[in-house]
Amino acid sequence: MFQDSPIFSLFSLAVAAYLFALWLGDFRHFAKTRSPRKGAFEGACPAPARLVGLGVFLALCLLGISSAAENLAGVSEGQTKVAPYAIFSWLGAAFVEELIFRGYLVVKNKGRAALVLSVIFFSLVFALGHPFLWNYEVPEGASIFGGVWSANITLQAEVSTATVLCCSLLFYALRFAPSNVGRSILPCVCAHAAYNIGVFAVKAAQGFVQW
Repeated sequence: MFQDSPIFSLFSLAVAAYLFALWLGDFRHFAKTRSPRKGAFEGACPAPARLVGLGVFLALCLLGISSAAENLAGVSEGQTKVAPYAIFSWLGAAFVEELIFRGYLVVKNKGRAALVLSVIFFSLVFALGHPFLWNYEVPEGASIFGGVWSANITLQAEVSTATVLCCSLLFYALRFAPSNVGRSILPCVCAHAAYNIGVFAVKAAQGFVQW
């Protein structure tokens, strides 16, 4: 996958850093004036520290449950191996994916039913978009557009997809929690980053990071 390329991983992190810098400018403006500026990014406002901490804790709990389920099912050895620089693209994804999905891909101000249904729908899109149930392999010497798609329907892939689905639902819940009055995506980003770092740490501990 693309994350195995150091160029792609560093490029992903650079794009995420640029977008985060823009988002942070909107965040600081809101924190100073208590109102969003015109054209501000979605969710660029403070959030309760307790909610951020709760999000990180619950995300790591989901990771622990997922790892335990894989071990109990005897499928932990089916994990994909990653290069060490994959962590760069994962950290970038923690912000970019939250900005796109939790920030914009949700139906707001159309009633509770529309909100809940959109959360479920886009969470399914989010989970299926992760390369667990499918593979895209690029042959040596071919361009990134010359790869081959294939299915990967295994128990380990199903557990990983289900975990990402639960994470997505958690991240949406953090944004629309009653205590998150400004609908900040900060708790979502922090929880997502903690989860991705945790996944990398687990893979490293189990020997699935190719140093």
